[in-house]
Amino acid sequence: MTNEKLEYLIMLAEEKNVTKAAKRLFITQPTLTTYITNLETNLGFKIFDRSRNPVLLTKAGMIYLEKMKRLLEEEHMLIENLRTFEHAQNEIKIGIGQIHSEMWIPQLLKKLCTCYPSLNITVREGQEMRIMEWLRNEEIDIFFGHTNIDNVNFHFQELCEERLLLIIPQKLIRDYLDEYGLDFSSNVPEYPQIIKPEILSSLPVIEPSAAQGLYLNFKYLLDKYHIHPIRTLQTSNMITAASMLKMGLGYMYISPSILHMTPNRSTEPLLYCKLPKMQESRKYYVAYKKRNPNIQIIQDIIQMMGEIVR
Repeated sequence: MTNEKLEYLIMLAEEKNVTKAAKRLFITQPTLTTYITNLETNLGFKIFDRSRNPVLLTKAGMIYLEKMKRLLEEEHMLIENLRTFEHAQNEIKIGIGQIHSEMWIPQLLKKLCTCYPSLNITVREGQEMRIMEWLRNEEIDIFFGHTNIDNVNFHFQELCEERLLLIIPQKLIRDYLDEYGLDFSSNVPEYPQIIKPEILSSLPVIEPSAAQGLYLNFKYLLDKYHIHPIRTLQTSNMITAASMLKMGLGYMYISPSILHMTPNRSTEPLLYCKLPKMQESRKYYVAYKKRNPNIQIIQDIIQMMGEIVR
């Protein structure tokens, strides 16, 4: 059944009158009546009860019409996907932040190259605001980051949640051990210690730049708990920031996993902490343009990345 013929049934079901339906369809009443009669004969059951006024769908007609709508929608989706597949390119471009690129991209590329041996792959690293701009300008096919892209032209979904903690060089807070009950001997990321906001106001902080996804989370934390650090050290490179943390230059609000990305030079012992009722995670998203011709490859990338991050 074509769209046009399905429209005949829909229009008659809406108007409940053959004459009115034919008029809206810009066809004659006999043409519509003949089509309905022939269709019912071929099907072997009545779609409409035309013995009364208004004309109503039979129970079988209701089921048939609803099913035909779904089948045509599925057919349109299939045709669209096949057209997209026909124009697919043998190249994929991925946009991701530097830290997460180092953590996850090598594993992803290993899986992707095995699945698509002839696929050309470009990984573009940058700050999150710029990566989003690349996606909007179609300079990349897929975006990984913490920003939820609210745009009808893009599909986005949550990939995982990333743990966030306050990580403090122990040498900066030795004077607070007894007063606030902090314990260096019990110190693992899985069980962070509760710290008072006033302590953080007496310490230097290392913060991300405004272009990074973590910046707004960090500023919200400072405002919520009225924290005013004695000194701020800011950098746009999170690996540099993590190295500064390990050297004892200040504390950070950061994912503990990032610490593993920095060189294993001599470091200060660190204390994993949280504030009372502090947000301890942030969502990590993936986004792509809905009509991207490489949709199948993109969906495979999302599945592979999901396996890696979990």
